Formats: sequence, C-alpha cells, structure tokens
Amino acid sequence: MVDQTLPESISDPENRDWPPLMEWREFADWIRVRRSIVEGWIRLAYIPTFKIGRHRLVNVARLIEQIQEGEFS
Repeated sequence: MVDQTLPESISDPENRDWPPLMEWREFADWIRVRRSIVEGWIRLAYIPTFKIGRHRLVNVARLIEQIQEGEFS
C-alpha cells in the first residue's frame, strides 16, 4: 500500500526531505510497495531511473516533476 502522506509531502515546496536519487529497493520500501512491483515498473520504464555502474537508482526528482506535471493520472 502506498503511503497516503506521500502526495502531500511531495507537493509541499517547504518539505524537500527526499533525495534526488534513491536505490530502487530503498525506493520500494519508502513508498511501501513490494520490490517486485518497483522492479517491474523499472523494467517497463514506468518510472525514471539512472544507472551508475551496476547500481540502478530511481530518479526521484524527475519522478516528482512528472507527478506534479500530471503525467501520472
């Protein structure tokens, strides 16, 4: 289940306590979604990611921009 306070914390410009990049497993834990679900989103390119070496990171900053622009309705 997705954290219900997440949309409010994302839309509040004073509350920027999220990192711009986050390891995908940590991201899954943060939004309280099974890791297999997030892994599928990444594989299908539903969420923006950035790869550094062997590490796949969720581009949280870009994802939040997309949410605010209404790209995920």
